[in-house]
Amino acid sequence: MLVAVADRLKLFVVPGSHACATVERALELKSLAYERVDLLPVVHVLHQQLRFGKRTVPGLLLEDGSKVVGSRAILRVLDGLEPEPPLLPADPVLRAKVEAAEAWGDEVLQPLGRRIIWAAFARDPAALPSYAAEAKLPLPLSLAARSAPVVIRLEQALNGSNDETVRADLAALPAHLDRVDGWIADGVIGGEQLNVADLQIGAGLRLLTTIGDVVPLVDARSAGELARRVFPRYPGSIPAGALPAEWIPGAEVGLA
Repeated sequence: MLVAVADRLKLFVVPGSHACATVERALELKSLAYERVDLLPVVHVLHQQLRFGKRTVPGLLLEDGSKVVGSRAILRVLDGLEPEPPLLPADPVLRAKVEAAEAWGDEVLQPLGRRIIWAAFARDPAALPSYAAEAKLPLPLSLAARSAPVVIRLEQALNGSNDETVRADLAALPAHLDRVDGWIADGVIGGEQLNVADLQIGAGLRLLTTIGDVVPLVDARSAGELARRVFPRYPGSIPAGALPAEWIPGAEVGLA
């Protein structure tokens, strides 16, 4: 049951965003009531800049009018609003490791996911509306879908999603997954009680599992199990074949 203490929280999101999914999962874990406001990709840049002073999502508007932008900052605010369950370990050594993993998930994994998915959308724009299937957009989904090619080009430019960077991202993905598997093995993430790094990394990985060409790489790992446990449901799907086969590690020997 959602608690009433934060019944006027307002969360501004872009449908399908892994950073936004991170915050929504934390709100769910803490049973905090909130209103979700769905923004259109690209349009969100102007909205967020005007309302929050930064172009990115998620943005959280608190009952007292305070504004917070970014998943890491918002998670700290939520821990203050509702301490249970805590999203940061009490042990200082483990907490430092968790926060380092969280920072990596935010600064490395999440941008990588954005670059890869916008490159996939560029080759399969019809898949874009599936990520907003359950959203309440300010215009009909069919109308929003017509602008997909323009939105995709602009988002690629905003996120540096070009062939060269995406090929490099995909080549580096196995090493990134090794890192995540190592954190799971060491108990930094993947425990019974979820922490900020579970949410941050889990969302980044879960987004990747919606890309048909990439999902075999993730699901073959402990990292994939973590992503699906933390985020059992995630909107959207891009069928396999959107990205060139030669870009996918292992594809040349039938491993992807």
